[in-house]
Amino acid sequence: MMSERGPAVETAQQPLIELRGVRKVFPGIVALDGVDFDVRSGEVHALLGANGAGKSTLIKVIAGLYHPDAGDILFDGRSVAIPDTRTARDIGISVIYQDFALAPNLSVAENLFLGREFTTSIGLIDWRRTRAEARRLLDHLAIEIPVTARIADLSTGRRQLIEIAKALSIDAKLLVLDEPTASLSRGEAEILFNLVRRLAVAGAGIVYVSHRLEEIAPLVNRVTVLRDGRSVGTYPVGLLDRAKVVQLITGHSMRAPQKRVHSTVAVGEPLLELRHLSRTGEFENISLSARGGEIVVLTGLVGAGRTELLETIFGARRPTNGEIRIAGCAVKFSTPREAIIGGVALLPEDRRGQGLAMLMSVSQNISLASLPRFVRHLFLDLKRELHQARRMINDLAIKVTSPFQQAALLSGGNQQKLVLSKWLSTNARIFLLDEPTQGVDVGAKEEIYGLIRGISASGKAVLVASSDLDEVLEIADRVFAVRRGRLVEEFNKASLDPARLVDAITHGRAA
Repeated sequence: MMSERGPAVETAQQPLIELRGVRKVFPGIVALDGVDFDVRSGEVHALLGANGAGKSTLIKVIAGLYHPDAGDILFDGRSVAIPDTRTARDIGISVIYQDFALAPNLSVAENLFLGREFTTSIGLIDWRRTRAEARRLLDHLAIEIPVTARIADLSTGRRQLIEIAKALSIDAKLLVLDEPTASLSRGEAEILFNLVRRLAVAGAGIVYVSHRLEEIAPLVNRVTVLRDGRSVGTYPVGLLDRAKVVQLITGHSMRAPQKRVHSTVAVGEPLLELRHLSRTGEFENISLSARGGEIVVLTGLVGAGRTELLETIFGARRPTNGEIRIAGCAVKFSTPREAIIGGVALLPEDRRGQGLAMLMSVSQNISLASLPRFVRHLFLDLKRELHQARRMINDLAIKVTSPFQQAALLSGGNQQKLVLSKWLSTNARIFLLDEPTQGVDVGAKEEIYGLIRGISASGKAVLVASSDLDEVLEIADRVFAVRRGRLVEEFNKASLDPARLVDAITHGRAA
């Protein structure tokens, strides 16, 4: 049983916010179907469910981004309408979204107080006070990021911390956290957890959306599970264990773990080799190889340089020194286009911002990286493109209403499979996967693992960057621990010990 308990909360207390029979319908999809949900002051209430279960829709109703088609919302015991985000903020609701709402070309300080700028007596922005208040806020949260840094220059994990600071800069009664630790290291996550506990003790109500089941026990009081747009129950956290949670989320009992099926394809010669590869200020003297039929994993804390390394291999960044070799030949990719032609694919950490064209259809996204193969006599062969889309949707079990559905309307797990289908439609021999299961549910995670193993089994080389220890142990044939831009230790699958790996990425050595 999950015996550790979150902040104490009076069970008979009147809910801070209460949703009754909330329904929300999109064209062809019932996103919420009569959902009841409430949060009390001083409690952390977990909201769980598979991708597409309705969690994001529910919190967007609370935030005023979506208007419910039916149902009632009560806040502090009074019936309220939340027609927009300003109204939500004014009554004391603050939301940290899984998808960042930051202005990339503005500084940290500018983002923290965007729309709430400090001004001088003559109406100009008071930059000195803005920077001082930003520094005070970040110091309070133990976030060591320069307030003058540009958001576009920060890693995904650091951007997430700025999002958290921005939301906490408003004195909110209700705080909604949507997958807040998806991009955070263990140390950064602990900073967040301590903040959540302090806020709950101070009387705030907190909605905590997460796919990481291990986070639930020490942090939350109650758990509500959504499945297919409906609530399947609300439980005190002490009455749940992992098997029960998985059963509620999926509708099926948890099966015993299956042994990994090793590929019958023999591991081949190195398809990717890095020799003393460096990029000033990001990573240094990286030497490794990935062979056909092999899954190699880079793991380390956020900011260790893993993303920057993958983007350099893909031609999105230029190395300062060193050499990249593809199938034994030295290459110098100046652009991602050259890397794609050279047989390299990158599934980026930010799938929505970099991996997909969100306003384009599923079919268009699948053909996006391999358009020349669908061109006949200077025109796009739409019939052939559609045929490929349907084949990929079937092969990868992507849940869509049709190939013409907009990519933005898919759940996180299906979006990730869509990115993979795009690259599987190319001639890629080397797959670079950056946090491939970030922000996806338990079921989708297993499906993606199966796809990764299938790519490897077909004789291709797979290089994965992951901060999820369970994921590393699950899929890796070899593991490189990365710390502060350097490879500090290599582990083989057969001898990989979790404690030794954690010690390597945190202290730069194996125990």
